[in-house]
Amino acid sequence: MTVKFGGCMATTHAGTPAALATNAGTILFGTILIAINMRTSTAGVGAVLPNIAEELDWSAAMSSGLVVIPLLCYAAVSPLAPTISRTFGVRGTVLISLAAIALGIALRSCPGPVWIWIGTGVLGGGIGILNVVTPALIKSSFPNHVGPVTATYSAIQGGAAALGTAAVALILGLSGDSWRLALASSIIFAIVGFAFWALWPIGTERPARLTPSSTRVHAASRNPWRRSLAWHLAIFMSMQASIFYVLITWLPTIEQEHGTSAVQASLHQSYLQGASLLATVLGAGLLLRGPSQRAIVVVSTAIMATGIVGILTVPGLAAAWSALVGAGGGLTLVTALSLFGFRTRNPAETAAVSAMGQAVGYLVAAAGPVLLGLLHDMTGSWTPVLLVLLGLLMVQTIAGLRAAQAKYVWPETASQDNICKKQSCLR
Repeated sequence: MTVKFGGCMATTHAGTPAALATNAGTILFGTILIAINMRTSTAGVGAVLPNIAEELDWSAAMSSGLVVIPLLCYAAVSPLAPTISRTFGVRGTVLISLAAIALGIALRSCPGPVWIWIGTGVLGGGIGILNVVTPALIKSSFPNHVGPVTATYSAIQGGAAALGTAAVALILGLSGDSWRLALASSIIFAIVGFAFWALWPIGTERPARLTPSSTRVHAASRNPWRRSLAWHLAIFMSMQASIFYVLITWLPTIEQEHGTSAVQASLHQSYLQGASLLATVLGAGLLLRGPSQRAIVVVSTAIMATGIVGILTVPGLAAAWSALVGAGGGLTLVTALSLFGFRTRNPAETAAVSAMGQAVGYLVAAAGPVLLGLLHDMTGSWTPVLLVLLGLLMVQTIAGLRAAQAKYVWPETASQDNICKKQSCLR
C-alpha cells in the first residue's frame, strides 16, 4: 500500500482486506486519542484564570498569557511540522508531540509562576505539531472520508474539552485553592495516548520507506503563501480561532462579573464544549451536502452571533448563550479543518496548507485574548470586547464564503477543476 504524506511516497505493507480494515481501525482509534489530547490540557484554563490571577496577583492581560502562549507555539511550530513528520515519520512525530504535552502539563502544575509559563509553552508546542500532522494523517488514511473522519475528530475534541472542563469545575468545587491539581488532571489523557502509539501493533503499519514524489507536487505543496484560496482559508481559520479563544478565556470572567459563581461559570464552559461536540457531529452531514460548504459558514456564523448578542443583552441566560456560541464554534471549527483536505489533492498539499493556515490563524488568534483583555482594562467593561467579536464574525463570514468555494488551492487544469465539483473528489 503506497500513501503520499509530507511530500513523500510512503510504502506500507497492508496485506489482506482484513488487515486493511484492522489498520484503518487502529489509525482511527489513534486519531481519536490525538483528538482527546488536543483540547483537554487547555480547555479548563479559562475557568481557573480568576483563581490564578487572585493567587499570583496578575492583571487580566497578564492572566490571558496562559491562553496566548499555546497559540503562539501553534503558530511557531506549524511551519516546522511537515519537516518533522518527514524526519521522524507520523508515528514518531505523534509520540514526540504527546510526550511534550505530558511534560508540559506536569511542569505547568509545579509551584511557582515560572513553571506555569514553561509548561504552557512545552505543551503548546506538542499540540501545535499535532494540529498540522493530523489533517494530513486523515487525508492519507481516509482519502474518501475526509469530512466524516474530520467531523469525528473535531467532535472528540469538543467532547474531551467538555470532559476536561467539567473535571476542572468539579475539582474547583472541592477546593478553590486546587487549581493546580485541576489543570494537572489532563495529564492522564496524554499518558494513555502516548502508551497506545508506543505500543501500536507494528504489523498494522511497518516503518514507511520514503522516496521522492513528483517534484511539481512537492514544490507546490510547500508554497501555499501566494495562493489566494490558501489565504482565504488562513483568514477563516484566524477569525474562528480568535473568537473561540477569546470566549474560552474571558467568558467565565464575564459571567462572574454578572453574578455567576466560579463553579457555575466553569460548568457553563462545559456546556459550551458539549454543544460544540454535538454541532461537529451534525456538521458532518452538512459538509457532505454539496461541493461547496458556504451554507455551513453562514449557519455557524449566525449561531455564534446570536449567542454573543445574547450575552450582551440578557446576561442572565449565560448557560444558553454558552451553548449557542459553542455550537456555532463547533460548526466553524470542523468546517475550517475539513477545508484543508477538501481544497487539496494529496496529503502533502494538505500538510502545507494546514501548516500555513494554522500558523497564520493561531498567530492572529494569540493577539485576541491579550488585546481584548487590555480593551477591558482600559474601558472597565466587556461590552466593547463583545462588539469587537461581532465585527470579527463579519470578517469570518467574508473569508469563509470564499474559502468554501468548490475549488482547489492549486488548480492544475480546467478538466481537473471540473472534477472538484464531484462529491467523491471533495471527500
